[in-house]
Amino acid sequence: MNNLATIERISEILPHSNADKLLVAKVRGYNIIIPKDKYSVGDIVVLIHPDSTLPSTPWAETFKKYAPKRVKALRIRGEWSFGIIVSPNEVFSPEFIEDQFGDFTCSIGEEVGHLIGILKYEAPQPQELNAKGNLPYGIFKTDEDRVQSLKYVPIGETSDITLKIDGQSSTLYCKKVGDEWKTGICSRSLEIKTDCSNRFTRANEKYGVLDKLLSFCQKHDKSLALRGEIYGDGVQNFPTNPHAKLPLDWACFSVLDLDTLQYHRKDSPFYFPLVCEELGLPAVPIIEKDVVLTRELVDKYTKLDDLNGQLFEGVVVNTSKTSFKILSLNYDQRK
Repeated sequence: MNNLATIERISEILPHSNADKLLVAKVRGYNIIIPKDKYSVGDIVVLIHPDSTLPSTPWAETFKKYAPKRVKALRIRGEWSFGIIVSPNEVFSPEFIEDQFGDFTCSIGEEVGHLIGILKYEAPQPQELNAKGNLPYGIFKTDEDRVQSLKYVPIGETSDITLKIDGQSSTLYCKKVGDEWKTGICSRSLEIKTDCSNRFTRANEKYGVLDKLLSFCQKHDKSLALRGEIYGDGVQNFPTNPHAKLPLDWACFSVLDLDTLQYHRKDSPFYFPLVCEELGLPAVPIIEKDVVLTRELVDKYTKLDDLNGQLFEGVVVNTSKTSFKILSLNYDQRK
């Protein structure tokens, strides 16, 4: 689950390279631009993570000038700032702090967004007039954890680095119910009627995804869902999105087992590139294959301005046990 706001400790404070009245605080290993003389090393703070929205409360109004819609990474006078930090005294009453946290020693890393009105940012989605109902068979919304939200980053594990396309999430499923096979198409949050014409059904028709998936699931006696990204045709039509003006297309980025509701990871015979290769379906590009994950690799994709001369939203790291996203700070700021 992506963090919204967590209790953290300032581990280091460094000079700002281009501003006398600003400093750079290290919090959870990431840079936060702060005003001079407000914080000290060792201070406990509330870190408000990117992709969250601020509440309508007095303490948040100053920050809303810079983050009216969502908190995001910003380059301030040439230095990157990841999220926002505030003192616990600004967002909690002294009585609440004493009752709930004490001296905060045991609360580092604790999620507190729900206590101060922080919500997850949801990008506007096209109105789905052809919705059939809620997501079926335990299928859940797609939402990769951001690397900064992880308590443990699997440094040293062999990984595939895949491109994160800025589009619209879709899921095409095939589920065995008794002796009958059920198939369907879903957006990020709803099941879609398959007899209507929209981006979801047109993407399916372009590649015959459900027909191919049905044959594959029957062959292996497996209930699976192909999760992917619809892009082009004006989806997520930001000026910086390199995919928005392309023709409508779809690419798979994971395979979900509908019996266990677990993803098939890198060591599985049903890992998404293998399934897509067998079915002749498009998959998101693998940028680096079988690389050892390092901190330097995480920093590289965080700070990389473009990929082969093209802006990119970020990448997804796939290991044998997990997957998570690394978002490009440059893209995040422009979005």
